[in-house]
Amino acid sequence: MICMAVLPSDTFAHKAQRILTANGYKTEMIRTTTREDGCIFGIRIYGKLETIKLLLEQERIPVKSLRIERDNT
Repeated sequence: MICMAVLPSDTFAHKAQRILTANGYKTEMIRTTTREDGCIFGIRIYGKLETIKLLLEQERIPVKSLRIERDNT
């Protein structure tokens, strides 16, 4: 499963990426710009949505959105 987490800042995106990588997740940092939101900092994460969500909550990382990008199962 490939998930996408959108975070409120570059700082939180890098912190989340470090935590996820330290816990064995493969991640990719993504930065895009939208007309509505301006700069968006996201991370593509290879793993299960539920466990990723729990880990980020436990580490008190604020997440704007977390969704499944592709389900390979």
